[in-house]
Amino acid sequence: MDRAHILRLLDNLRSADNTLRKSAEAEYESIIQGNSVWMMCNLSELCAVTDSAPTMQMGLVLLKKLFSSKHNCFDVSDAQTQQAVKGLMSQVLGKAAFGPQRGLAAACVSALVVKMHALGQEWGELWQSVFQILENAESDHQLKTICCEIIATTGPSMASYFESHTGRLVTGIRNCLADPSVEARKSAFDALVNVAMCRSIPDFAQLVPLMLQVVQDSLNASNWDDAEQLTGKLADGVAHAPGLFAGHTSAVLHGLMEVASAPSVASGARHMAIETLLTYCESEPKTVRKVPNFSTSFLQLLFEYTLNPVMPDDWDIKGVNLDDDLEEDDDDTVGSSGIDRLASSLGGRKLETVAQQLFVENIHSSDWKRRNAALLLITYLAEGMTTVLEKHLEQIVQMVIPAVRDEVKYVRASALDCLTQMSSDFAPKMQEQLCHSVVPVVMGCLGDSVPAVATRAARCLDSFFDQCEESENEDDTVFIKQFENYIEGLCVSLVTLLKQTSHKFVREDCLGALSSVISTCKGLLKPFVSHLVPVFQEVLAMPETPETIMMKCKAIECTTLLACGVGRESFAPYAHEMCNYLRDLLNHLARGSKEDDMRLRYVLRGWTCMTDCLREEVTPYLAIVMPVLISMMNVECDTEVENAEVGDDEEDEEEKDVTTMRVVVPGVGVRKIKMHTGLIEEKDLAASVVSAMLSYVGKQLKPHLPQITESAVKLLSFQSDSSIRESGALIIDGVMDAYETAERAQVAVSVMSPLLNQFAEEDDLEASSAMSVVISRCIDDAPTLVSIETVDSISEKILGVLRRAMESRTESLQSQQEENDDDELDKLKEEEEEAEALIRDTCDLLDKMLERAGAVFAPVFNNKFIPVLQRMLQGNEKEFMVARGLALLCSLVEHAPDHVAGLISTIVQSVINFAQRHEDADVLQSSFYLMNLLLQYFERHEYPAIRQFVQQVYGIFSRYMAVAHKEEYEDTTCNAISMAVTLLSLYYQLLPEHELAQSLDCVVNSLPAGGDKTEACRVHERVMMWVVQRHSLLQGNEARVKAIVARLKSAKEDVTNESTRAQLAHM
Repeated sequence: MDRAHILRLLDNLRSADNTLRKSAEAEYESIIQGNSVWMMCNLSELCAVTDSAPTMQMGLVLLKKLFSSKHNCFDVSDAQTQQAVKGLMSQVLGKAAFGPQRGLAAACVSALVVKMHALGQEWGELWQSVFQILENAESDHQLKTICCEIIATTGPSMASYFESHTGRLVTGIRNCLADPSVEARKSAFDALVNVAMCRSIPDFAQLVPLMLQVVQDSLNASNWDDAEQLTGKLADGVAHAPGLFAGHTSAVLHGLMEVASAPSVASGARHMAIETLLTYCESEPKTVRKVPNFSTSFLQLLFEYTLNPVMPDDWDIKGVNLDDDLEEDDDDTVGSSGIDRLASSLGGRKLETVAQQLFVENIHSSDWKRRNAALLLITYLAEGMTTVLEKHLEQIVQMVIPAVRDEVKYVRASALDCLTQMSSDFAPKMQEQLCHSVVPVVMGCLGDSVPAVATRAARCLDSFFDQCEESENEDDTVFIKQFENYIEGLCVSLVTLLKQTSHKFVREDCLGALSSVISTCKGLLKPFVSHLVPVFQEVLAMPETPETIMMKCKAIECTTLLACGVGRESFAPYAHEMCNYLRDLLNHLARGSKEDDMRLRYVLRGWTCMTDCLREEVTPYLAIVMPVLISMMNVECDTEVENAEVGDDEEDEEEKDVTTMRVVVPGVGVRKIKMHTGLIEEKDLAASVVSAMLSYVGKQLKPHLPQITESAVKLLSFQSDSSIRESGALIIDGVMDAYETAERAQVAVSVMSPLLNQFAEEDDLEASSAMSVVISRCIDDAPTLVSIETVDSISEKILGVLRRAMESRTESLQSQQEENDDDELDKLKEEEEEAEALIRDTCDLLDKMLERAGAVFAPVFNNKFIPVLQRMLQGNEKEFMVARGLALLCSLVEHAPDHVAGLISTIVQSVINFAQRHEDADVLQSSFYLMNLLLQYFERHEYPAIRQFVQQVYGIFSRYMAVAHKEEYEDTTCNAISMAVTLLSLYYQLLPEHELAQSLDCVVNSLPAGGDKTEACRVHERVMMWVVQRHSLLQGNEARVKAIVARLKSAKEDVTNESTRAQLAHM
């Protein structure tokens, strides 16, 4: 192939003729498959000599790909060929530096440099030329620019090389920052940041003032485009290499504040300065909080940005588009989103005083723009300052509510937006305490003559009711009954607006509000079923158009939520018609008629509700629903990680529902992470639906259980989304419920290994907790899983998790001691709580192993876990750790008594010590339970110091019972009484007469026991045995016997077992 042929091939590769281009691509691929080295050499030579810009561009694009990690043509070339290619590429650089192909040439050469670096080769001649150009302040700015571009592109992969040439690099970048050319300056910013993000090089800090001066120079010259671009580069530096600015934080922040607050500066530059400030706050919140007055000044500035909102001419008839709200193209959107980000990054304490002042001073202003800004302030502060603002919640709400009736429509809308956000951020407190203040007022706004305001009222009700948290404890949701008086009015108002409005967005929001009311109020909607369902059916019968699709989705949601809320009997007239509708639509969607149809998600959630409503009656439809769900759970869409080829930053093709991120790995390079967000969402939904359906109709799913189990095991290792891993564990738990008891062991055996492997690596608390519960259950259903052959492996994995959690907690506690920043302390305490939750879950798993496989596990526990247990029981430890440590000792003594002989003295000393020194309810409860177990243990195993132990136990009990305790000690008291019953039953002869009488009186007077139901049952059973067997304690004291019987008869049924109740029935 001669040069003319190559030129013709390159021309065809650029052709607009699709057939010609495809043919050229096939020919090119064929050539490089046969002789890629030949093509590399010819393209290098062609790019070095051609004067055609299009030819050079195409040649460089192809060369960059040949130099990438996916090809090895340079690797396999001999030394002479490699040297020739390097020489030609040097010529390309020199020529391209002064033309439009500069960036592409730099990327191409950089790819070759990184390739050589990976092969252990250095391109000495190139670097010598680069540094010579940069060190000479008089070098042409275009040469400086291309040299900096090479450094910027290779920096992530070769930071160690640049660290060894720090002096030359600092000199060169300083010269570029001082160059009048903005291109040279921008490329210098990139070079500095891209090396600094991978290596902390102290000498770089001296360049920060020059970077700031470069930005200032462009501002002083009113070069707004340059200023915006340079400030953007500064923002990149703050985001990716915050350590670079550590010694200049105050100067950076105040310099950018001057830019952001100067009205004379063009909006693009001001907004970029705001972005850089916010990025700094998010990257280095702890450092920023220490800069005097910055936080408050910045909040005041952002507030001022919101004082001049830009409203479109068609605002009245536009819905609330959250995507549009994120577009920061004017001052008020920049200010609003900035307030949100500032509060979320810095926390509330630094901002509380100035936020309160700004709100109070402006909420009643005569200027509507200030009233509006005050409402925006609370709206966007709420999420980041929840803890601080919650103290003033009622006062804030009472000041916001009048604004929903403001004479200015924009203020009314902002007030409703504010209540909407607060309903989410302050749930459920706002719903519990302020329902009667909020609901009637917002309901009134549904009749607002401005559609944009009315729709916000619907959205506010949607948020208010949506955020009512469900709880298994009825006492926690009693407040929902206070909604009863509003339900009819809500339904009438929302349905009326739904029918009367001609605006699609209003109708969608009305349906959204109805779905939340239905979801929260459930059975309270029973009287309105016959009125509501026809309304929803009318929507479902609308023609299929892009304009109606969301309304129909909302109608599906409303109808199916109503079904599960009011129950099978109330919904019976409509149940099977709705199931048939869902079946037909699911069939339609499953056939692929609609690609990425949002209705699929609503249909699947609808099936969850209908299953909850109909239970076993839904069985005929499961054959259609379950294959779709299982297929969705099995979709391969986990995170894809690959090398980002050098210089390919601009080459990512945008894909729908796919997020691509770039992560710098120091010394390795850039990794490209691709996440299929749309498919992940569907997979997550399918998993949660299957989990729910198992809880409703698990037995009816038996034909599908093997496939469900197989899918769930795969979900455990899905790395993109922890909620999917959690769902995997929950599904396995549901599967085991669905199987008969005899069948569960086989399931446990099949899932144990993948469960343990993921548990050992899991970094999400919720997922880890779910996995630990299922592992415990597996051991419960199949104790032989913990065998001589497997116990070491299982123990090592659990020990690793426990050690990791304890180390995390220790680090958090140490940091708390050194930290003076209240907001930072809050974060550290959250880390401590998360670590403690993982410790608790892991200890529960150890408890289960001791309970179900104590004979095998106890020797390993004593060998591997006792050192960890000793850490938990150190004298200076907090109550949480002590309680967990004592609980483990309880399990060891209770379930593996044959393996504690060598530890008894230490256990006795520990429990007595903690019981005497601590007043924490959990510590005392565990202490009393452990002392109870020890008293029983010493009945079977001789203990020389039993008299002393009995006296110590009696003293602890009598001191505890002499003090009145709060309700939170109810379980503790029950365990104390249980221990005393054991003490009196087994060791009454070792107690002096007055102590014996006092203890017996205390026990009898405490009957019936409450709190810990399991222990209360034991107390009542054992005391009953005193009566039945005429224990020596009661001989000659019939009055006490009668008192005991009377008290036991007054006990609730849930704290007496069948035997005790039967004996009492004959007395």
